[in-house]
Amino acid sequence: MRTLVFIPAWNEEASIAGVIAGVRSAIPEADLLVVDDGSTDATVERAREAGALVASLPFNQGLGAALQTGYLYALRGGYDACAHLDADGQHPAEEVARLLAEVTADRADLVIGSRYHAGAVAGSGDYRPTLSRRIGTSLFRFFLTLATRQRFTDTTSGMRAANRRVMALFSQHYSPDFAEIESLQLAVRQGLRVEELPVRMLERAGGSSFLTPLRSAFFIFKGLVVLLVGQFRPRHVEAGR
Repeated sequence: MRTLVFIPAWNEEASIAGVIAGVRSAIPEADLLVVDDGSTDATVERAREAGALVASLPFNQGLGAALQTGYLYALRGGYDACAHLDADGQHPAEEVARLLAEVTADRADLVIGSRYHAGAVAGSGDYRPTLSRRIGTSLFRFFLTLATRQRFTDTTSGMRAANRRVMALFSQHYSPDFAEIESLQLAVRQGLRVEELPVRMLERAGGSSFLTPLRSAFFIFKGLVVLLVGQFRPRHVEAGR
């Protein structure tokens, strides 16, 4: 099966080369794309030096636009499966390979790597969420589970793998602001098989998160509004149906 791994990146010059090297080592059969979301540092140069293909957006449009670009590239490129991970070094590539194995075995359409799943075990140097992030995750987990009637533990995980059904859906319909949360709601409402696997996540290898406590509170509020609005949106008809 032809596989694409894509990495959305915005000002991640310190970590992007290491992330690319990790993917090359763990998933050598996959093609690799870095989606540059209007970086103003040397992210693009470091990615190309590491041997990745780079798709650059003309200016910073947010995570949702970068992810949708990756899904669209995978769909138009004829890939059978795709996966994405963050550019900050938090997502071990060998864990991404496990998610892809579920998709290529046709056990799920969309697989999420969950750091909060019952089977996930954090070790030394692994990611430790802040209090505000734990609160936000708990709220999103509760309301998304209520909205979809399917239990989720890590609604904002950026480590995912998908097949062509998901590529077709997300390349056409993807939230620019709350991509991770709304995409799960959308996928379940469309009848796709969505699964979570326990994974390890590490601390950032470079850069810093843009989420301050105030931004986190605003993010939580807007995310809950997005989930509410999503419950009243009509389902999309797949091509050929």
